[in-house]
Amino acid sequence: MFVLKTLDDTVRILPAEQRKSLPTAVTDELNRKYSNKIKPKTGLCIRVFDVLDIGDGIVHACMDGSGMFPVKFRLIVFKPFTGEILTGKIVNASPEGLRVSMEFFDDILIPDYLLKPNTIYNKNQSQWVWQYQDEDSSEVQNMDMERGELIRFRVEVEHFNEVRPQTPLPGTNAMTPKMPSGTGKELRSSAYWIEV
Repeated sequence: MFVLKTLDDTVRILPAEQRKSLPTAVTDELNRKYSNKIKPKTGLCIRVFDVLDIGDGIVHACMDGSGMFPVKFRLIVFKPFTGEILTGKIVNASPEGLRVSMEFFDDILIPDYLLKPNTIYNKNQSQWVWQYQDEDSSEVQNMDMERGELIRFRVEVEHFNEVRPQTPLPGTNAMTPKMPSGTGKELRSSAYWIEV
């Protein structure tokens, strides 16, 4: 679920930040740049784990006195693998499927076609119901999937979308299209019941 990714980047340290120790200033700037952001083909960046190397800085005379430092560092990244079993809470149910939250991440989708067989959507209660048939008695029991309930789900597909901020198009009041609010990360998963 969480992995360490090694990356290289060039970090700009402003003069006001240069009063901090160099490793602290570099770590703070890297966290500002990467934390809670989607990096396509990498995952959801959580925070900097450590800084492995800081190269010699360059201060350009025509700039504002900022130092540019090449750095090598490791990031903690949320990147579940296909087939991994995760636990989350149901936050919303719609005819399209379930939305699940892992507290730090809310954009997990379990589409209706990946729910257990014999699962139906109850429009009156706005929730999914798994109609479980007992093998011994052939009795059908309704297992409601209610909001706030913990479930376990298996990752079927992971897809990262980079979401850009909304900004007006030049010369108009129209806004650029963007993904729905959230990080834009979506896991298509199949759910199964968890006993609590």
